[in-house]
Amino acid sequence: MNSIRDLSIVDLLRKQVVELSRELVERDSMLHEQTRHLRVAQALAHLGSWEWEIESGNVRCSKELYRIFGCEPGSCHMTFDFFVSAVLPQDHDRVMLSINNALAGKAPYDVEYRIVPPDGDVRTVHCCGEVLRDDYGKPCRMSGSVLDVTERIRADGTLRSSQEKLQQALQASGIGLWDWNIDTNVMVFSEGWKRQLGYEKTELEDSFKTWERLLHPDDHDRAIKYLEDYVREHQGEYRQEFRLRHKDETYRWIEARASFMTEADGRRTRLLGSHTDLTDRKRMEEALRQGEDRYRTLVELSPCGVFVFCEGRTVYANHRGAILLGASDPREILDRPLLNVVHPDYYQAVQDSMNRLLTGNVSAHSAERIYLKNDGTPVPVQVESARFTWNGKPAILGLVSDVTDRNRAEDELRRSHLFLRQVIDSDPNFIFAKDREGRFTMVNKAVADCYGSTVETLIGQSEADFNPNEDEVEFSHQKELQVLNSLQESRVEAEKITDWSGEVRWLQTVRRPIVNEQGSAHMVLGTATDITERRQMEEVLLQRERHLSAVLQERERISQDLHDDILQSLYAVGLGLEACKPLIRQQPEQVSEQVMAALDQSIERLNHVMGEVRNFIVGLESQLVQGGDFPTALRTIVQMMCGSSSVNCRVRIDDAAGNHISTEQALHMINIVREGLSNALRHSQATRLTVSFRQSIGSVYLTITDNGIGLDPCGAHRAGHGLKNMASRAQQIGGLFAIRSEPNKGTRILLDIPMDVDNDPTNANT
Repeated sequence: MNSIRDLSIVDLLRKQVVELSRELVERDSMLHEQTRHLRVAQALAHLGSWEWEIESGNVRCSKELYRIFGCEPGSCHMTFDFFVSAVLPQDHDRVMLSINNALAGKAPYDVEYRIVPPDGDVRTVHCCGEVLRDDYGKPCRMSGSVLDVTERIRADGTLRSSQEKLQQALQASGIGLWDWNIDTNVMVFSEGWKRQLGYEKTELEDSFKTWERLLHPDDHDRAIKYLEDYVREHQGEYRQEFRLRHKDETYRWIEARASFMTEADGRRTRLLGSHTDLTDRKRMEEALRQGEDRYRTLVELSPCGVFVFCEGRTVYANHRGAILLGASDPREILDRPLLNVVHPDYYQAVQDSMNRLLTGNVSAHSAERIYLKNDGTPVPVQVESARFTWNGKPAILGLVSDVTDRNRAEDELRRSHLFLRQVIDSDPNFIFAKDREGRFTMVNKAVADCYGSTVETLIGQSEADFNPNEDEVEFSHQKELQVLNSLQESRVEAEKITDWSGEVRWLQTVRRPIVNEQGSAHMVLGTATDITERRQMEEVLLQRERHLSAVLQERERISQDLHDDILQSLYAVGLGLEACKPLIRQQPEQVSEQVMAALDQSIERLNHVMGEVRNFIVGLESQLVQGGDFPTALRTIVQMMCGSSSVNCRVRIDDAAGNHISTEQALHMINIVREGLSNALRHSQATRLTVSFRQSIGSVYLTITDNGIGLDPCGAHRAGHGLKNMASRAQQIGGLFAIRSEPNKGTRILLDIPMDVDNDPTNANT
């Protein structure tokens, strides 16, 4: 009987071991599958975000990151030093090495390590990050996410521990066994049963009272009633869970399984069962539930719409996703076909991306689509999708963000950019920006036209690619480097460049540095004005000044010749005539008086001629050239020419008008006045003569008016060179020359000269 009974117990044990092994494998597989789902979901949810300003050491982080590091959100100022001080000393060097490798570009920042929050509870985190660099490749910021994997690590450890214990129990038959005779109320516990509760073999009494005494108070009545009902009915399998008090005063979750043993006589009085410690499994399930709750909360509170599409239909959507599609409750969009959510223009693209994800060609996909709300309204979205498993079936998890505002901002930015492009392209001046290597980063149409190219072609190219003159290119580049290194503006009054046709242009250029957030100059902004025509005009003016100087020198020479030759000759003639007077007085008185009268008249005329020659030799022009003002010179010449005449001569001169004519114009106007006065005094028979010099709107004008006999219209064209010379001089100085005359009504000579402020002597030094 004992052998049969032992055999039955062994069979029962084997059966229970097989069932326990199968169930453990299933639970282990399910747990691993759920853990993998949780990892994918948490990675997409970006738990615990942070951003580190490398220069200042400041760290900006989410509320979840504060919680992970054991602090109330906003209770302290996150810095890089605070982060480093929280790392467990044993992991410090490994974390710093991972950070340095990421900053150096050797490896991505992806590391798992332990931290010690203020409460001392060591936690394990998984940290991923990305390094942001400036235009020169220097790390400036680092951002990423931190995932608290403490519970996962603990669950993994607990799972491994449970597996090891189960394996040892299976190998050594360490399952807790018990045998209860319901007739005698005798209960026997195996050594493994007692060891589960921390007791040695002899420390617990083998009795029903022992089991009842160890039951958790909250489980006592329920467990006793279940056992009594099973004993009374004798049907099915005995299986229940309850807690038993451990020797250390903690409670262990126990799963009890049992069945009645049939005796040889057919009686069923013995209940043979086993105890399995479920405490670790309960802890893992609780941790998993907490993790799932956190994940579910994060998904529901996510600012993005979260969707799960399985077999072409919507099987899950969070609240934000429902709002995105115009629904008030996620249940309104469940079971909706995926293609009904997508705008028809994107059917094929969505179908292709789904096939690539589900067939394993890609694991994640990012694209911009147009979704349709329940009422058919289109909404632009950014979709981030990944392949995963939903209830054992391949599915697609998608994060969907409404990008309406972003697209509107981008459109506004494009319009603003187009407007600015039109503004700078309409500017005839050169506008450009270059980097340190001299490559164009921005140009306007004027620059492109200069080099016979387009704006798009110039971008990324240097001036050397279009200008064959190496000296000009090098000069420009050195000026740009000077601005970048000194951070000071540079102004070049005249800079020479050669355009696409080989023509030389002169530019007046201003260059300014463009600095980044760190205060270092990475580009130079330049504006240039084409002054080629101005320089050509300056050259023409210079040539005219040289010509005028040569003319004045020639006049000076002529004056010297007149003084040394003609004037001396005339003076000698006068002396000769004076010497004749004694000889004439020796003649008869009547003849002597007549000859003396004629001689005196000739000497007077000769003196008059000599006076005119002296006036020319003195040269009122020289007075102007030597700095004399035009109004004074004009008054002087009128006084000299009209002083000995019987004609009533008036002068009306506006001194301020003299500020608006150049020296060259003044010299020509003096000669015109001399010629006009000479003609009026000799030929007009006038009794009144007026010289006027005034300033009008936009011009200055000179008039010479007399009340003489006037000019014959028919014979005016046959006049001498005087009128032609006056017209020619007026033309040379850009003036308008006119003569108005009627017989017996006098003559009016008019000279109108456009006023040019550049010729104002008061502006000579500006």
